[in-house]
Parts: sequence; structure tokens; C-alpha cells
Amino acid sequence: MDPETSIDDLPRFSPVAFNDHAGQLWIVTILSLIYSALVVTARAYIKYKMFGFDDILIALALVFHLAQSIALFAGLNSGLGKFNSITPMEQWATSSKSTLAAVILGLLALSLAKCSLLALILRIIGSRSGKMKLFCIGLMVFSSAWGIGSCLALFVNCRADTLLSMITVKKCPNQDKRWAVITAIDIFIEILTWLLVVRLSWTVNMSFTHKCQVVMAFSFRIPLIALSACHLAYFGKYPTSAEPQFAVTNSLLFQQAMIAWSLISATVPNLRNFLKSFSIGMGFPLPVDLSTYGSNNVYALRSLENNHSKATSSAAVAGTPGNWRPDQDLNQTRVSHYFRSNNREIALEIEEGSRTGSQEMIINKEVAWSITYGDHH
Repeated sequence: MDPETSIDDLPRFSPVAFNDHAGQLWIVTILSLIYSALVVTARAYIKYKMFGFDDILIALALVFHLAQSIALFAGLNSGLGKFNSITPMEQWATSSKSTLAAVILGLLALSLAKCSLLALILRIIGSRSGKMKLFCIGLMVFSSAWGIGSCLALFVNCRADTLLSMITVKKCPNQDKRWAVITAIDIFIEILTWLLVVRLSWTVNMSFTHKCQVVMAFSFRIPLIALSACHLAYFGKYPTSAEPQFAVTNSLLFQQAMIAWSLISATVPNLRNFLKSFSIGMGFPLPVDLSTYGSNNVYALRSLENNHSKATSSAAVAGTPGNWRPDQDLNQTRVSHYFRSNNREIALEIEEGSRTGSQEMIINKEVAWSITYGDHH
């Protein structure tokens, strides 16, 4: 490289200028895809051999996220993010179609993420019958209908090749009203989902701290309300803009943030520290962390002894500190009872293990009986 050549003179992949913000959209889209993929991969590792319907939905959401990213990349190569005045008119149709495809695929990804979270809540409820279960199922159906209905609403009375052209107001009218309805329903679903979690947590017999942990895990969805509102504010500006390819950039940036955060927040409740809170009365396999009460993770109960019998009880919790895999933790309880009868000693040992890793995320108990009988010398 010529020492006299400055860094500013080097060619760039997508330079950012006052009339070209495509580079910003490239960066945010790539980062959003990377973060989403990493989070879903971590979720797959954490829940290995414990996959459920919610995991299938989040995987589909990632696939749609990838598809909408590819659509955006195609649009960026055709002038998306730049002033219409500095791009050929023949590229407007390509960028318009790519943008509409990205928006529709993004809505489907958001809908699947919502359904994944509700499917997780449904697994928490389990076989319990009642209004909450029916409400959760109804909310899941409503979220699915929102995703499909939003896509249809954008297609109706709108030519895809004119979305980012100068005649978008005539060929795709009422864009602001359509998005206002879509956003309002989106926010309404998020609020109902959070209220469902609060209601469900407060009906379970567990400590107030654990209830707050559960609510906090699902509260990571709340920022989506602000992101959705900002997305609406910026999306309403492009239809009447003289440079719609450039004006739509900010709304697409918020769309990438929404999708990434939606997938991340749908995975947070699957993390171990939050699943521990469901160990009492909810059927979740993870125990409450007892590591702060002893260094060896062994806790002995009081021993009772008399002339005729001797009984000892002990409880041990075996686990690997810092282990992310929940199915590697083992709770084991052993009760031994010895007594004499006719110069014979009978030892009755009962060992009960509760091991996590059930396919349905409920406690799987294994009970082993070991009885020994022998002469006492």
C-alpha cells in the first residue's frame, strides 16, 4: 500500500454518506442474524434431548429470520438504503420487492417467536386444566392469526414493485394505517402474554422471590413494545418521502432489532437460573440452587437412635457447579433403617432418585429398593 494513501481513500464495501445509509443496514442485519443464531444454538445445547414444540417454533423463526436477511441483502444490492435520485429506476422495482419480502418474512418470524414463548408457557401449565390453559391456547392461535393477517394486509391493494417508488402512495395506499393496526395488535399480544405469566406465577405455591424471577424472565419481552412503537414511527415516514428507498432504512433497522430481540427474549426463560424457580409445584425439573448453604452439597438430617432401633436419614444434592446442561443434575435421597429381630439384623435401604431430563420437562422419578438380610455375629 502506498504510504501516501490515506485510509479514507481505500475502497469500502458499503460507504455511509448523507444520501447512502445502506452500510448501516448491512451491519445491523448481519449482527442481528449472528446474535439470533448464537442464542438459538445455545438454546439447542441447553435443551438437548428435551426438545418440545416451542423449540421447533423458535427454529422456524430463525429460518424465517435468515430468509428475510437474504431478501434484505438482495435489496441492498439494488439500491435499498440510498436516495432514489442516485439509483437507476430499474432497480427500484427490485428493491421494492425485496423490502416487501423482508417485511413479510420478518412478521412471520415475530409471530413464530410469540407462539414459541406461549408454547413454553403451555408446557409449564402441563396437564392442568382451567381458564389459563384455554387462554394460553387462544392467545397462541391469535398470535398465529396476527402473523398471517399482517402479511395479507400488506399485500392487499398494493403492487410490490412500486413500494419504494415515487408513486407508492397511489399504488400502495394507507400504509400508515395498516401498520398502525399491525403494531397495535402486536403490542396488545405482548401485554397479554406478560399478564398471563404474572397471573400464572401468582397462582403457584412458591416464594415471592421465585415468582419475581419467573416474571423477570418473561419481562425481557417488554422492550419489544418500545421497539415496535419506534418501528411504526419511522415506517410511517417513507410513503410520502421523495426518497423512499432512503427513508425506509430506519424502520428496517428497527425491524432487525425487533426480530433479534424477539428470538433472544423467547430463549431467556429456558435458561437454568430461571427454570429453577419452577421447581416447586410447576413440574419443572431443576431444583432450587442450594450451593450457598454448603461447600460439599451434602446436607444431613438429624439421626434418631434407641435400644431397639436406629434410623438415619440423609439427603444429598449432587451437581456440577456452573453446569448449563439441566439434565446432568441429580437429586438423590437415601433412607436407611436398621433393626434387630431374633439376633438377626435386617437392613432396609430405600434409594430414591429424581433426575431431570424428562422429555416433557417434568420430574422423572426413579425408585430403587435394596434389601439385605443376614445373620448377626
